[in-house]
Amino acid sequence: MSYLFDSSAIFKAIRTNRVDAMLGNYTIELARYELGNTIWKESTLRRRVTEEESKRLIRLVKQVLRVTEMLRTDCQEEEILEMAEKLKLTFYDASYLFHAKDRNLTLITEDETMIKKASGHVKTARFQPS
Repeated sequence: MSYLFDSSAIFKAIRTNRVDAMLGNYTIELARYELGNTIWKESTLRRRVTEEESKRLIRLVKQVLRVTEMLRTDCQEEEILEMAEKLKLTFYDASYLFHAKDRNLTLITEDETMIKKASGHVKTARFQPS
């Protein structure tokens, strides 16, 4: 079975040192920017990580994304918007759901709202580091 990881699950994989789980699985191009923003928040706004740690984390993000199949949203914006409106999801979240459904992938997320709204359309799960 193959998985599509959203940025919350990827960040958890990085934090728990389980980036190997990403090998051969999927995410969408948006994840790169969401992960960068998460690291920026942790460093700049919340001051939970130092500048040095944030640089290390962004390098890890680059490594993880290199071993992950990156799905692009090309000419599917109308379908994603329709899904977002129907399910009352952000366009960002609907993008993950759209690609998981389109490829018959299990959506891996730490977002409780996403799990509830997506579970009627695709298989969902939280990231379970072993």
